[in-house]
Amino acid sequence: MENSVLAAYEVGMTLVFLIVLGWAIKSRDPINVGALLGGFMLFGFDWLWCSKGFWNATVAPSLVMIPGLDILGQRYPITICFIWAVGFGLIPLLASRYYEAIRSRLGVLHFPVILAAAAVIDILVETFFISGIGVWSYHQAPKYLLWGVVWSNAWFLGGVLAVSYFGLAYVRKWAAIPPNAGLSLADENAWKGLLMSASAILVPAFLLGVVQLFWWSATHPWVESGRLF
Repeated sequence: MENSVLAAYEVGMTLVFLIVLGWAIKSRDPINVGALLGGFMLFGFDWLWCSKGFWNATVAPSLVMIPGLDILGQRYPITICFIWAVGFGLIPLLASRYYEAIRSRLGVLHFPVILAAAAVIDILVETFFISGIGVWSYHQAPKYLLWGVVWSNAWFLGGVLAVSYFGLAYVRKWAAIPPNAGLSLADENAWKGLLMSASAILVPAFLLGVVQLFWWSATHPWVESGRLF
C-alpha cells in the first residue's frame, strides 16, 4: 500500500511539473522559466540541507532517484526537484503578479503577513508529504518537530518563500523586458529574465540557509538517522 501511494505521488507530481513547465515555455516569458529553474535548482541546496548537521533528513528508498547521484549511500529523488520547482518557483511567481494589490491592501503589514502565510503554507504542505504519504522524514528530537515537520522551517523555508515573492515582484520591474521576450539563448533579454528570476529564489535560499546554521549550532536537535554525513 505504501509503495502504491508513493508511486501515485510520483506520477502525479511529474505530471504537475510537466504541465507547469509547458505553460512556462509556452508563455515565452524568461521570468516564468527562470523562476521554475530557480525553484528546481534548490535541490542542490536541499542535498546539503538534508545532511546530519542541518535537517538530518532521509527519503523513501522506493522513489525514483536522480541517475548518477549516489554519495556514501545517499541518493535524491527526482520528484523532490519537481516539488521545489512548483512550490518555490511557481507559487511565489504567481503571487508576485498581485504584489501591488496585496501591498496596497496590507500596507505596513505586507511583509509580516506574507511571511506568516508562507510559514503556514510550508508547515501544512510538508505535513502532507511527511505524515501523509511518507516522501521524506526529519530525524530530530520530538520537541523540534510539529506533525513530523521541523518547525523552524516556519521561518527558514517560510522566509525563502516570502523573500522570493518580493524578489520576483521586483524582478518584473527591474528587468524591464517584455513579458513575451522569448527564450532564445542568443538574446540578452532572455538571459536577463532567466538569471534574475532564478536568483530571486536561489539568493534568499543561500542567505537564510547560512543564518539557519546558527540555529542548529545553538540547538543540536538531531537523533540517529543512519546517514553517514
